[in-house]
Amino acid sequence: MLLFGIDVPLVEVVFFLAVMMFVLFLEAIVIITLLLRHLNQAKDFNSSAQRVSEALLSMKKAELEELEKVKKR
Repeated sequence: MLLFGIDVPLVEVVFFLAVMMFVLFLEAIVIITLLLRHLNQAKDFNSSAQRVSEALLSMKKAELEELEKVKKR
C-alpha cells in the first residue's frame, strides 16, 4: 500500500489504527468515569445544600414564632 509515496505494508497500517482506536477507547472510558464521579459529587453537594437551607428555614420560622409571641405580650 502506498502512503504519501512510501510503500507501507497494510498490516502495519491496520495495527496502527487498532492501537489508536484502543487508546481513544481507554481515554473515553476514563473521561466517562470522571464525569460520573463528578455527577455523584454534585448530587451529594446539592442534597447537602438542600438540608442546610431547610435547617435555616426552620430556624427562621422558629424565630418568627418567637417574635410573634413577644409582640402579643
